[in-house]
Amino acid sequence: MFELLFLLLPIAAAYGYYMGQMTARSKKQQSKNNQNTNYLRGVEYLLDNRKDQAVDKFIAYLNEKDPSFESAVALGNLFRKRGEVDKAIALHEKLSSDEELEDAEHEISQIELAQDFISAGLLDRAEEILVELVEIPRQRKSAATLLLKVYEREQDFDKAIEVALSYRSELGDAVSKQLGQYYCQKANDYKLKGMKQEAIAAYRYALEIFKNSLRARLELADLYIEAGKLKEAYTLIHEVSELDSHSGLLCLEYVRRCFPNKADPNYRFALGDLIRRTASSEAMVELVRVIEQTSGYKDAEAELASCLKEKTTLKLFSALMGLRAREATDANNAETIQQIKSYVDAKIAASPKYTCHNCGFESKMMFWQCPSCRKWESMHTKGGLDGD
Repeated sequence: MFELLFLLLPIAAAYGYYMGQMTARSKKQQSKNNQNTNYLRGVEYLLDNRKDQAVDKFIAYLNEKDPSFESAVALGNLFRKRGEVDKAIALHEKLSSDEELEDAEHEISQIELAQDFISAGLLDRAEEILVELVEIPRQRKSAATLLLKVYEREQDFDKAIEVALSYRSELGDAVSKQLGQYYCQKANDYKLKGMKQEAIAAYRYALEIFKNSLRARLELADLYIEAGKLKEAYTLIHEVSELDSHSGLLCLEYVRRCFPNKADPNYRFALGDLIRRTASSEAMVELVRVIEQTSGYKDAEAELASCLKEKTTLKLFSALMGLRAREATDANNAETIQQIKSYVDAKIAASPKYTCHNCGFESKMMFWQCPSCRKWESMHTKGGLDGD
């Protein structure tokens, strides 16, 4: 009997091992099925443009998945992107304190943590991390890029200039645009202090660094106009219209200031030149107004008809209504036309004037740095029926 039991022991052990493996495999398969379900649901929600639900499913997928460095970083990024910065910080802090991480992984977790702090507005804590990471060659570009973001938010452009110049080779040609903006910011500070010569020098240096800067040209032109150097100012405005075909609305304000005498034939020529370069509706309306004042209604109407063949906008339609109302012989007709014009003008006034070509942000005000995506000189005049 005992001999029989002794012989059965290996069989029982093997059976126990087999059943244990089957149970573990079953649990693992169930976990994998849950992962796949969450992942596929996440993809489905993304395709349906249900982004919040998609993120929930991807987070569930990552939580189900066996923990790894990559999945932890991905999970932290998802938390940060959906605004749950406190969770991202907690996760990345825990990750960066893991002593088993390799050096490169620890550095990456620190980079992620710095981004969390920037998103949370804890700029001093982000800076503390980044000033150390920027000394590590393999993290230098990422750390320097984030440091610039920190100093931009803090409006500390002296430090931003220092970082941009120190790591210009790592940051590449793209940093020239940012660096030019930092010198424009410095020039603005000089202007506020009444230090106009220093401001002019800073704008000129900005143009040396970033030759295509619209901002430096326009703001330098502003100083030249104040100093009575109208020819120099107009040269800069002409360059802006050459560089950017969407700059007509911005340039028009300066062109008006460069030609105080609106009866000056050169003003009419300058408007025509601006229109040829930018096809600005606002500039077209201004040209029609000048022609009406200097040459009469018929010539103005002919010019406006020519403009309307080129493009159709509410601004041009409003100008047409204005001409019709002024020339109407019947008082009732004039009043009706004027009412229509007022409705159109209200629509124009309510519409955004500028849009960011990077993220699509729209505004009635011009910003040199988009408030939404934080890109420099990415905003330009809005087109379309209700645009310029």
